[in-house]
Amino acid sequence: MTEFSQGPALWQTVAAIVIFAAAYICILIERWDRMYTALGGGLLMIVLGIIPIGKAVTTYANWHVLLLLMSLFVIAGLFQKTGLISYASSHIIRKFRMQPFTLLVSLSLLAAASSALWDGLLAVAVIVPILLKSTKMMKLSPVPFLISVLLSAHIGGMATLMGNLSNRLVGQSVPISAAQMLAKLGPLSLILLIVVYVILWVVYGRSMVIAETSKRELLSLQPASYLTQDRLFLIGGSLTTGLTLLTLLLQGVLGWKASYIAASGALLLFLLGYKQWVHLIKQKDVQTAWQVVKDSQFLFFFGLFVMVGGLAYAGFTGFVAARGLELSQGSVPFLTNLLLWLTAFGSAMMDAIPYTAAMIPVVKDMGKEVLNYSSHTAAIPMWWSLLAGTAIGSGVTLLSSTANMYAAVLAEQEGGGLTQRNYVIVAAPISLLLCIIATIYFNIFLL
Repeated sequence: MTEFSQGPALWQTVAAIVIFAAAYICILIERWDRMYTALGGGLLMIVLGIIPIGKAVTTYANWHVLLLLMSLFVIAGLFQKTGLISYASSHIIRKFRMQPFTLLVSLSLLAAASSALWDGLLAVAVIVPILLKSTKMMKLSPVPFLISVLLSAHIGGMATLMGNLSNRLVGQSVPISAAQMLAKLGPLSLILLIVVYVILWVVYGRSMVIAETSKRELLSLQPASYLTQDRLFLIGGSLTTGLTLLTLLLQGVLGWKASYIAASGALLLFLLGYKQWVHLIKQKDVQTAWQVVKDSQFLFFFGLFVMVGGLAYAGFTGFVAARGLELSQGSVPFLTNLLLWLTAFGSAMMDAIPYTAAMIPVVKDMGKEVLNYSSHTAAIPMWWSLLAGTAIGSGVTLLSSTANMYAAVLAEQEGGGLTQRNYVIVAAPISLLLCIIATIYFNIFLL
């Protein structure tokens, strides 16, 4: 038994680390299909008894998240058939006079604001399809745009209580007000966003040039020409998608599950486009049906959740956190800085949500017992570092957050262009610099 383990023996804990690391490397180098890699890693953990199958299926395979992602995939795919995304993209390109970097910053700021006010995944679901279509029209690589939007969504969501899901988890566990969070982390969020845009301008700014032939082609096409001729699907699909997004924005007030809302919207869109599905069934096109399942990445997410759950169940995250916390010897400044880097690293290696959930009780215990504080206020800097660390770490790789993985699925659906390699090469060094800047900010203003 490991010190923080709930069940597995020591060899199983080691095996969990090896399996996750091997699968992670394979996904990064993209030598094999990531769906088979993640699913194989998850099944291997179950077979070796690292995580009980009951726990894997009921606890760690978050079915609400899986249903939400599948539903958003269906909505995004079917809504694109209306032509409204291409229509909006054409208008946006003309509005910004075909200045790519201006478009990049504008969409990124919109993602940051949307994430801060609502939710990062929802911001990505709305903005990324327009981004992909716009870059395709301009014949530019979508990679710098996607990097900017994803980093902005995470950093923007850090500043508010209703932003990133990690913020909501902490807000439910600790009496921290929305005003406190905005006052302490809002300025840091703004500084980090500026740094991101400056770096991206240095790296990509001069290469973002639209060819004259592409400009003429874009100007010759009328936005209305992109709209589908099926007016019933155009109107019905637009209303259904708009109503679904509006309901998702109001889910906190309504008290409904986001997964059920998205699934209802996907079902309505599916019914509106029933003709193509009837044709698919009549043709008995199993290969196309299987390709749709693969493109949705449902099995990839399932395998990834099981692997992350295996690490958590084996006690690895708790062990690393506790060993790091021991080094502080009761020093809040040292502990805050250490926690920032530990959290950034942990969130980069796995989805930030299970990591945050695992860290909340650890930080609580440190505030009460190790640091011997009777009030939570003395330990508040640790909570700020936890939130900043998850926001920065979530942008390091495409596996670091659900929003990143969903963006990768959308990019692949649109024709590719975004890979683990070309994302990490740019996003990881930027995130490292952001973590250094956050450390300086904490030591000057929050400690």
